[in-house]
Amino acid sequence: MATSDNVIRAGLTPKYKDVQTLCSMLTYKQMFPEILRGVSVQPYVTRYTPPFDEFEVDRYLLPQGESVTMSPVPGPSIFLVMTGEGKIQADGMPDEGKAKEGDVFFVPPRTEVKLHASGPGRLQLYRAGVNSRFFC
Repeated sequence: MATSDNVIRAGLTPKYKDVQTLCSMLTYKQMFPEILRGVSVQPYVTRYTPPFDEFEVDRYLLPQGESVTMSPVPGPSIFLVMTGEGKIQADGMPDEGKAKEGDVFFVPPRTEVKLHASGPGRLQLYRAGVNSRFFC
């Protein structure tokens, strides 16, 4: 959730919960969610950009032996390794880091990242960061 002063707590907190105001704001209209299909931004990389400025996700699906380079972006990123194994190299990183299932990497703004799938099967990871439209 983006930072906001417009928070109405509903539970799971010892802070004040304004249930009456929350209930007055709810709507019970059923809708189908918008399913984001993503856009290919380069081989093995699909970008999912929701309709707000704070967030975007890139999915990397690299077959064994393949590599991809993420150009520097103006904001910070977090990489989550879901399956497979490989190597990650970023500007300012002294050596290549091993990337395996369950690993999480923080990448500072304006940092080029190189990914290489080296294990059996595919290397699947996700990059979460500030929506690129935010910086335009």
